[in-house]
Amino acid sequence: MGNQAEASLWWNSATHPTFTPGELHRPWDVVIIGGGFSGMWTAHHLLNSSPDLAIAILEAHEVGSGASGRNGGWASALYPIDDATLAKRVSAQSISDLHSELEKSVDEIGEFAQQSEEDVAFIKSGSLTVARSSAQFKRIKSGLLPRESVLDQDKTNLRIRMSDTVGASFNPDCATINPTQLVVALAKSLAKRGVHIFENTYADISSVGSVSVKGKSVESKYVVRATEAYHEKNREQIPIYSLMIATEPLPDEFWKKYGLEARETFHENRHLVTYAQRTSDNRIAMGGRGAPYRWGSARSNKSEQHAKIHQQLRETAIQWFPDLKNYSFTHAWGGAVAIKRDWAPYLHWNGHFGAFGGYVGDGVSLSYLAANSMADLILGKNSVRASLPYVGWKSAKWEPEPLRWLGVNLGIKLSELADIEEKLTKRPSLLGKLIEKLL
Repeated sequence: MGNQAEASLWWNSATHPTFTPGELHRPWDVVIIGGGFSGMWTAHHLLNSSPDLAIAILEAHEVGSGASGRNGGWASALYPIDDATLAKRVSAQSISDLHSELEKSVDEIGEFAQQSEEDVAFIKSGSLTVARSSAQFKRIKSGLLPRESVLDQDKTNLRIRMSDTVGASFNPDCATINPTQLVVALAKSLAKRGVHIFENTYADISSVGSVSVKGKSVESKYVVRATEAYHEKNREQIPIYSLMIATEPLPDEFWKKYGLEARETFHENRHLVTYAQRTSDNRIAMGGRGAPYRWGSARSNKSEQHAKIHQQLRETAIQWFPDLKNYSFTHAWGGAVAIKRDWAPYLHWNGHFGAFGGYVGDGVSLSYLAANSMADLILGKNSVRASLPYVGWKSAKWEPEPLRWLGVNLGIKLSELADIEEKLTKRPSLLGKLIEKLL
């Protein structure tokens, strides 16, 4: 695992602390499995209400070495499934509460970053969805979110000057961060507040929440599984891979030509997901999907270093900003995100054992909010957060193999073909609509 994380630009930029957690085999109030955002924000929120709780975090590798420390660095208020889908299961008020709490979460992460001794590189400048064809622009205008605005070509060019830009949408509820610096800042803060962080400690956890390390039971009143895509090899969720690249630091003349003065996050409105940001040290860090799903829902380190996808990302970046052909790409890495069959995040709680995840790549802010919900449930609070749509959400299981392998990889390939179709026909893709039905 260490080598996988160390390929990340974010990981290389952070100084990693050493923790001295003490004795593991003692009674705990809360044991949390997973040292990423979900697990550590849970401890953070618990301590805000009950600072005397005895909390242990068990991490199989190093804190933040999973997706938390090597993602795209977007802290957004986006939710993986749309309001129309939510409305079939929950009330309009619950949906409104969800969006309000997500927007608030972005700002609260910013407040934590501002108070931190670490340079988290948080800046809330919103997010741009850029159209480089009339078909992409039509899809932007037809799928606009409530707080988003449409930008014509001239207004888009005031913010970002991609090649072939037609227009864009702008979402104000997004910030850019260095995710490893944030996860390190959070870990240091928790250690100072008395949380015991056990790194390189692999824990076995049963379906009812009993925990053991090297065959010896760990006693705790409450247990939280916060392992996201590392809960693998089952039909409850699958790991899908997001891969990333980063350039060398780019000079002022590059940014004068292409924009992003405010460091907005941005992506092209393709069917095959892309996402990018201008980093605090003036690089472009860009990611995207496309690596194949592995048989049996097994997470694969090899898929996180998929040379073909990394090369496709470099080519796309140069399409966006042709001058990048004159600069070096210095980093290439990846990570897995967990996806349920209906793409819905989940939080399950039975009074002793809780599990959550399924963020589909929107986990920086959503993990903060879901952890807040988990903390409220553990503490027995009757709060709005304790009844948001993902709490108790039930998803169908993924199909058995080989249907799962065929269907997921077909979906990835169709996304690529849908982008080609739009380029050729200049119309919103019919394949894109087929993908929606497939998923």
